[in-house]
Formats: sequence, structure tokens, C-alpha cells
Amino acid sequence: MGIKQKDIKILWGRSGNRCAICKTELTQDKSAVTSSFTLGEQAHIVGDQPGSARSNSPLTDEQRDSYHNLVLLCPTHHTEIDSNEDDWPVERLHQIKSEHELWVTETLSETIDHVRLAKQAVLASIVDSAVDLCDLKEWQNWTSFALSPDPKWAKERPDRIFDFRQKVIAAIWPDEFDELKNAAITLSVSLNRAAQTYLEHSDLQGDTYFPHKFYKVMRNNPNYDRDLAAYEKWLDECYASIYQATKAANWFADVVRRDINPMFFSEKGKFLIMEGPFMNLSFRTRLIEYSAEEKSSLPDALYESE
Repeated sequence: MGIKQKDIKILWGRSGNRCAICKTELTQDKSAVTSSFTLGEQAHIVGDQPGSARSNSPLTDEQRDSYHNLVLLCPTHHTEIDSNEDDWPVERLHQIKSEHELWVTETLSETIDHVRLAKQAVLASIVDSAVDLCDLKEWQNWTSFALSPDPKWAKERPDRIFDFRQKVIAAIWPDEFDELKNAAITLSVSLNRAAQTYLEHSDLQGDTYFPHKFYKVMRNNPNYDRDLAAYEKWLDECYASIYQATKAANWFADVVRRDINPMFFSEKGKFLIMEGPFMNLSFRTRLIEYSAEEKSSLPDALYESE
């Protein structure tokens, strides 16, 4: 499942960006690690994997990845608590976390921008919704099916995309996060258009939508050439909408890394598209992104194209 952005933001905010044990100042950004800043690690109190430290617990996977089961540590102390479980039981770690957060409140409260942290926590819930409802973790996989010669969509995907669109519309956006707002709106509109375009000529079979090849609706169709051309035009529109959504996903992730969490999809990297198979059964993988000029016109340009 993975730790949600909202839980990460709460953990770092309440921990004051400090290791709960040694109080070393920490950073989320690998590129910012210096002699003054150590890379912070979100450690599980109850282990998240079978056989990991302190993993014997009735907690669900979701509970194990929640803020309440996490403690912010430097790499040295993260290694220490996981390699010496007897000295670092669950009860002791919860006590250390509680005492550390109290220390942060009493000692660092004047240096922490609590208003900004609260705004970021709210925005983090939108980021979590994007990861979940837009299936960002499996982006290349699911879009490759949408870009195949006979595109396929999972039954639940259009509804989940619509739910994300509704969440973005209803969101209250702080002024200082204008680019994140524009990127999120662009992603939600682009994906919703992709879904609606595909549903125009698709049929649900079981748990999957398949293309409705209307040019084949009757034997010896007198309008075969016209209908085939219309079908191929529709396919091109489906593909183009996925291209736009992928550009939007990359823009959205870039802004999240800059404004919310530097580690957001930093391991997986950019969102790619994979097209094919072509006539020779080959596939093509590409990275596509908006130019700076395109970003400056979005999301307004999407509405103007309607």
C-alpha cells in the first residue's frame, strides 16, 4: 500500500524535521543532504513486512503505514532500532515518539510555520487521492493497455477518475500553491476527457471495457469506409487524450516534489508511456512532458478547446 503523503506530512511536521532519538536535523530531499542535513527515514514502529522488526501484531497493512505507527529517524538510529528489537520494543518507541513531539512543540514551535504545514497536510490528501484514484503507481502498465491497437480499460477506472475530478473541483487551494492547483486541475480534466472519449465507443464485457467496432455492425456495411475512418479517428483521439494525461501526470509529480514531498515518485522517476505492439510485434517507450509555454496556458487552454 505504501505511506500516504498526508501521513508523511503530519509525521515530518510534528517531528520538527528532527530524529526522534538524537534530534539531528533531517531532510526529505536526497540532493539536499550535506554536513548540516541528514536524510530522514520514516521508520515503522510495528514492522510493515513479515519477519521485519516488531512485525508480530494484529495491525492491518493500512494501520502499519499510518502516521500513528511511524517515527522519524536518522539512518543510524533506524538501523539500530531494527537490528536490536529487544532494546527497542513497540512501547518504548511510542514513548520516544510522544516525548520527541512534545519537545518539538515546546522548543521549536516558534521556528515552525504551522499554518504552512497545515496547508501542506490538506494538499497532501489531494496528492494521495491522485496516487490512488489515477493509479499513478501503475501508470505505464494501465496506459499501455489504453494505447494498444485494441485499447482496454478496467471497469472501475472511469468512475475512479471522475471521483478524482470531483475532489479537485471541491478542493480549497491556498494561493501560494497556484502551480500545484493548475497541475492537478490539468491532470483531472485530461484524465476525465480520456475516460469519456473512450466510453463513447466501448462496451463493457465482464470487468473490462473493449472497443465497439461499429464499422463491423453489419455484413457488407454500405458505409464501411466512412465508419472505419470514423473509428480510426476516434482511436487517434483516445491515444491523444492519454498522451495529454501523461504530460499532466509528469507536471503534477514535478510540482509535488518541489512543494510537498521531494521524494514523491523519486525512485520510480518520470511517468512513461509504452505503445504497441506494432506490425513487427515491437513496443516503444517514451517520455512526454509539457513545455514551459504549454504549462503557462494550462488549464485554461483545455477549456478553450471544448
